[in-house]
Amino acid sequence: MLKIENLNIVAGKFRVKNLSLNLQSGLCHVIVGTTGSGKTLLLETIAGLRRPERGSIIFAGRDISLVEPEQRNISYLPQDLCLFPNMLVRENICYGLRINGFGREEADRRLQPLAVELDIAHLLDRHIDHLSGGERHRTALARAIISDSQLILLDEPFSSLNLGLKRKLWHYLKQLQVDRKWTMLLVTHDLEEAQLLGDDLSLIANGELVDTGPKSEVFCFPKTVSAACILGVENFLPARFEGRSNGFCEFYSPALETKLAVSASYPTLGRDDMAETCYKLGIRASDISICSSDFAGAIRGCVIENIFKKGRTATLVLRCPQKNFSLLVEADLSEIVGRAPGDDVCISIAPGSVMALIQN
Repeated sequence: MLKIENLNIVAGKFRVKNLSLNLQSGLCHVIVGTTGSGKTLLLETIAGLRRPERGSIIFAGRDISLVEPEQRNISYLPQDLCLFPNMLVRENICYGLRINGFGREEADRRLQPLAVELDIAHLLDRHIDHLSGGERHRTALARAIISDSQLILLDEPFSSLNLGLKRKLWHYLKQLQVDRKWTMLLVTHDLEEAQLLGDDLSLIANGELVDTGPKSEVFCFPKTVSAACILGVENFLPARFEGRSNGFCEFYSPALETKLAVSASYPTLGRDDMAETCYKLGIRASDISICSSDFAGAIRGCVIENIFKKGRTATLVLRCPQKNFSLLVEADLSEIVGRAPGDDVCISIAPGSVMALIQN
């Protein structure tokens, strides 16, 4: 459906560098990256609002790199929405339909169920400047998806909505995308949103593609520290490869003064130069537990530095046995009853959760 090859985009001193990406027809491809990483520049270029310095954008079998935006059959929801202030909500939503020759009756037939699901049916005859930020976002989303375009580009479409409404609209949009076999390219900072909506996932940092692939592979098996950072992994420990044993690779962690095992099938562990490779072990805070000292595999010598409570859970900052390293640990409040900063604790790490990351 969409093939991007060696795309270079220049915006002032910033550059998207040699980016290549494939979008499969009928799937939702999500791009996650830090602020200023080039995500919006990429969408603007695909939509035709920017010209690439070099590279190609192949859409539905033809090179559209230099084709005018209105000739691309692409719907685009930009981050700043670009709604027309002189038009009513219904006129904004149906604008693309009307300029493409759809009559009022067909436009209304598409509009009514969409407006109900997005909770904007009561706003259709209002002007844009009478809407809240969330209402404007929902209006812009309706405009982007009403046309059933071959490709839909969405730049942070839910960013100003409250969590309850976000989750409702995630499910609604995903169901629409599956039922109508839309091809979507969505940019977000929200990892929950990316996991729910995405089929494939790409990570971008500093204008470069860090990782791309099926969602489950990218989320569960990041290959580099940069990728793991984008995915919200909290803990990174320097480690030294020690050898293989029973389907696992063993790494020594100086910070924890112990060995940790990583499945030998982890994507970064098939190299011939593993002993010379600079690895860091990535561990999510949710995969570390406080345990008793007699627990099998307990790691001793950690000290609680701080406890941050949030509802029924808490985040603990632990000082590792090697004093210049700290760990973040997520725990239920019931697990830390009677615990306080300064207490010694033992920890355990969930089997199969340690990531072998290449320092890039």
